[in-house]
Amino acid sequence: MMLTYLTAKSHNVTSSFTYIDWKTLCDKVRNPIDLGSVTPEKAKDKSEVIAATDAPDKLKETALLHDNFTLLRLDLDDTNLDIDSISDALNNIGFSSFIIHSTASHQQSDNGNRYRVYIQLAVALRYADWGAIESYLNYVFMADVCATRPQQIMYLPTRFKGDKYEHLIIDGDAFIGQNSALLNKANVFVSEQTTQQETAIQTAPIKPTFNEKLIGNQVSIIDAVNASYEWESLLLSYGYKRQGTAFLPPESASNKAGAYILVSHTDNKPRYYSHHESDPCATGKCIDQFDFITIRSYGGNANQAIKDIAKLHFRTIDKHNKKEWAIHQQNTKAKSLFSKVVNS
Repeated sequence: MMLTYLTAKSHNVTSSFTYIDWKTLCDKVRNPIDLGSVTPEKAKDKSEVIAATDAPDKLKETALLHDNFTLLRLDLDDTNLDIDSISDALNNIGFSSFIIHSTASHQQSDNGNRYRVYIQLAVALRYADWGAIESYLNYVFMADVCATRPQQIMYLPTRFKGDKYEHLIIDGDAFIGQNSALLNKANVFVSEQTTQQETAIQTAPIKPTFNEKLIGNQVSIIDAVNASYEWESLLLSYGYKRQGTAFLPPESASNKAGAYILVSHTDNKPRYYSHHESDPCATGKCIDQFDFITIRSYGGNANQAIKDIAKLHFRTIDKHNKKEWAIHQQNTKAKSLFSKVVNS
């Protein structure tokens, strides 16, 4: 029996999902709905969505509990590959039944090539195997990490005036992931990442926090930064690529990620550690979000980073801290005058 995939009319749907099979998916890629004169953003909003599972809904908890992943997929944004080179790479890996289609934002405005890839499975995969293969494929194609998330939906294509739509459907044998050479490679890849990460946790020292020299009841900007910035979003905003549990810095000439977010056994805080020689944040120590931003955006000048970040992103705290500084200055001046009077 052919596998099915959870779908919905839009990303806003939260119940009453439907399911399609591979043949129907191919038909939707061959003949997308034409929306006429709309923007790429509106076309995306009106697109049907598809998941990589036949779970009852698109929640992460449901997908993991259901544990039946029926589709492999890739999210290729601003890739240097074109549709034919993607196809050749998939063939070389061992896939012979797959779909490639461009997205609504493909070659729109300043965007480059943007494709979505669906790979047909003959037998559903458990999450452990599906996740390993997705992570490995993400590494091979330098793809967006979002496709490796069990709950992630992807947008089926639509047509609109001025689009650059492309698609390619290769009709062959569906892939059997269980006991495959690809799964073996994927497991080795995941194991190597895990070993490198565990070694770093055990050996990497933690960089001491920069001394802000707080006065009175001033609030720490460093603490505010570390509490406000989630690591994955921060790294992606600086051009990092995620590969499994690791991240690839934008300076790296290699294709293998070696930067990790490590959770300390002493204070349970997540910090950044990098093995990449070309990475300016590879300090040999685990650094926090503030240190990372300071290195990336301020050349390591922590005082300037605190000043700018407080003014731009934490105005309430900045106002409070300046008031505390003014009070301290007044108290210091008053104390000095009092001392002079007493000693005169």
